[in-house]
Amino acid sequence: LHDALPIWKASGEESMAAATEEYLKPDEYILRDYVDQQGGSSINLFVAYFKSLQNTYGPHSPSVCLPAAGWLVTSSNIITIPVPGQTARIPANEYMMEKSGERMLVFYWYQNDRDTWAQEFHAKLRLLPDLIRYRRSDVSLVRVITPLRSATSESEVTSCLRFTGTVYPLLAQRFASVH
Repeated sequence: LHDALPIWKASGEESMAAATEEYLKPDEYILRDYVDQQGGSSINLFVAYFKSLQNTYGPHSPSVCLPAAGWLVTSSNIITIPVPGQTARIPANEYMMEKSGERMLVFYWYQNDRDTWAQEFHAKLRLLPDLIRYRRSDVSLVRVITPLRSATSESEVTSCLRFTGTVYPLLAQRFASVH
């Protein structure tokens, strides 16, 4: 993902807090900042991959952890995001949040190499047949955050949608290569 996003440049790699990593127990994760070299927008990408949900807790919904960190949800929707070169759109949760005068946009969804979904409760419904048929219950939580600086936020939303449409196929390709 470092070099595969043409207008996006990785600007920082982060690590999860040890307690958070111990709690979530992801098998792999990415926590990285990107900057749009043309427009100047910044994006924070978090991907937590879990090989199996049989012996671990699994993804922790941003709809729970961000409000627990003091972020107020000002709006939430399930949207579909276009992916260049694909007819299907990906379902994602869209949250507008604010805290201490700061605002941010959050997109997140769940993904493996077989499916993509937005709603947490669908995970068990979707992964049970996979467990029976393929003996697999792998899943990733993908979260994209961008700060909202302007009153209308249109450019930040557009930039975040563009980033998501660009990163999604790269993640799908990566998840397909894991097995």
